Amino acid sequence: MNTNEALQFYKEYTEKNNAYRLALTTISFDNATIAPKDGSDARIKSMSFLGGEWFDYQIDPENIAKLESMAELDLGETMNKEIKLVLKNVHKISKLPKDFYVEFMQLSEQGEIIWKKAKDAKDYSLFKDTLKKLVEMNKKAYEYYGYETTIYDAMLDEYETGWNTEKYDAFFSKIKERLVPFISKVVNEGKKIDDSVMHQNFPEEGQKQVMDILKNYMGFNKNECYMGVSEHPFTCDFSLHDVRITTKYLEDSLFSSIFSIIHEYGHALYMLHVNPELEGLEVSRAMTSGMHESQSRFLENYIGKRDSFWVSNFSKVKEIFSEQLKDVTFEDFMTYMNLSKPSLIRTEADELTYPLHILIRYELEKEMINGTIDFDKLDEIWADKYEAYLGVRPKDASEGILQDIHWSGGSFGYFPTYALGSAFGAQFLDAMKKDIDVDACMKNNDFESIVNWLKDHIHQYGALYKADEIFEKVCHEPFDVNIYLDWLIEKYTKIYF
Repeated sequence: MNTNEALQFYKEYTEKNNAYRLALTTISFDNATIAPKDGSDARIKSMSFLGGEWFDYQIDPENIAKLESMAELDLGETMNKEIKLVLKNVHKISKLPKDFYVEFMQLSEQGEIIWKKAKDAKDYSLFKDTLKKLVEMNKKAYEYYGYETTIYDAMLDEYETGWNTEKYDAFFSKIKERLVPFISKVVNEGKKIDDSVMHQNFPEEGQKQVMDILKNYMGFNKNECYMGVSEHPFTCDFSLHDVRITTKYLEDSLFSSIFSIIHEYGHALYMLHVNPELEGLEVSRAMTSGMHESQSRFLENYIGKRDSFWVSNFSKVKEIFSEQLKDVTFEDFMTYMNLSKPSLIRTEADELTYPLHILIRYELEKEMINGTIDFDKLDEIWADKYEAYLGVRPKDASEGILQDIHWSGGSFGYFPTYALGSAFGAQFLDAMKKDIDVDACMKNNDFESIVNWLKDHIHQYGALYKADEIFEKVCHEPFDVNIYLDWLIEKYTKIYF
């Protein structure tokens, strides 16, 4: 097979793969947003059928042989990396029996539905057996794949290349060492800040108007990006010109929807700004989770919580909620937005305590995969850890072990990247500040300069480079968790002492 034949084959191969992916992603997105609940069984059945067909296409020996032939050609840096990545995925998936693959896919979809019912009922027992089965099937999958050290190391590497328990243990050990005592100091010695004014009733209709203000300010292009509502905010990419995000409205918490949209839009921008020349390729969408979370957490915390972001927006929000915010000054608003208070819900957690929410999940997940934890008591173990690390205890499973959707979809090894991405952002901000005046841009309604910097330095590359390579390109230094911890401690020292 010569170069022209190879590229023609790959064009047809990716078009078919992308058609399957689009169909399955659409059904999955609808399942989580607008689709009627009673139709879930039929949708899952169709997804299983399509997933099985896609599986057959990917592991077809003729297709694999052609991909392996392409790996022997020099197709240029981009295509060489593309074929290497695709072959890695295909060789992996081809080790799974088809019936196992279809069953696993079906369980992942059913798991989210069962999780939602259990969460609504505030009853962990309704989800316990499904969770246990998801763990067992994940472990079985990795037995088929094969792994070098431990199953959990392989899972961690799946979401952030090159990261394993040794690295994460060191990372979280430093977080534990520096943040746990500092958070305790803030709680016990810091000045008391009453933010009850931000927990009045903020009707959903008004919050939707706030969303419009933020979308307009951040340059949200409705021709490329759609926003819906779901139980757990998330982002889905359909193509480089079709990305969909969701938010969630809590009428007693205005900041919840505000930072949901800013966070998810950070993911969306990453997907929308990949170099158009990579359209349709695996490298256009296979960014590591740590890098993806770095972009959502960056926009949420390092940009969205700066005074300069709100100079043009606060008065508009206050106009919508004139009664609720009548006595709230700009300075008050910014303080309330950035205050720290140990809480139960990860997605509502403040910037300072957030890493401890991830630490708890990491410790539990590691034991779940290693088989050293009692699933019958997992909800109580969860509650005990929250009490030990954050001084709060969930009153029921919905604000405890059932609050997150990730495990219900079979995602194990993903949670640690939330903390890692948060930490990456501190160094990206330092690098951005060397090139542009971040605060001046936002005060002057020039959010585009922020976005363009991210596009030029990070987004355009998609998955062509690993996180450590991006760091060298952008920051000219390796990742250092202490830069992140210094940022947090300095920021909250100014607020509370």
